[in-house]
Amino acid sequence: MSTEGSGHGDPRHVDRQARWQARYTELSGSALPPVHDLLQAWVRAPQQGTALDLACGRGQDALYLARCGYVTEAWDTAEAAIAALRPLAAGVALHAEVRDVLRAPPKEQSYDCIHVANFMARPIFSRLVAALRSGGLLVYATWCGSYRGRGPRDPDFRAGPGELATAFAALTCLYYQEDEERVAGVWRRPQ
Repeated sequence: MSTEGSGHGDPRHVDRQARWQARYTELSGSALPPVHDLLQAWVRAPQQGTALDLACGRGQDALYLARCGYVTEAWDTAEAAIAALRPLAAGVALHAEVRDVLRAPPKEQSYDCIHVANFMARPIFSRLVAALRSGGLLVYATWCGSYRGRGPRDPDFRAGPGELATAFAALTCLYYQEDEERVAGVWRRPQ
């Protein structure tokens, strides 16, 4: 399973981009979904340092990270999502940016916390590890296994068995759970 075939020249990529743009435009003005439970369980205020919410979508998790005290960056490729998030970020240390992480991954040792939900970032797994500062936390939850009526149908966007555990083996695993359709883990970069 790989996302290499989903580059910008691939018509599937353009179609996906248009669908996400339309989806976030449609949701503009509606209430944000709740913060992901895994993030709330492992990150609590007060925090210091920098955080990244990768593929942030509507930004509820980025706002949570900023409210916990992190200087937070929120990246997504959907302009509608970022445009809706920016006014919500007033008063907190949050910078929302339209950014394709596959083309412009995070820089090495830039973050104390990285959060990823519902996005398979296979081509940059190693870059995520490198982007964590010493002691930094990676909180990652996404779809896995075969399609069972929820999440992405395309297997390229679902984790394989044990894939995240293997991808982040260089980090210290603090929590890991995998079932038939969801996988979630929390890792810390060694000091």
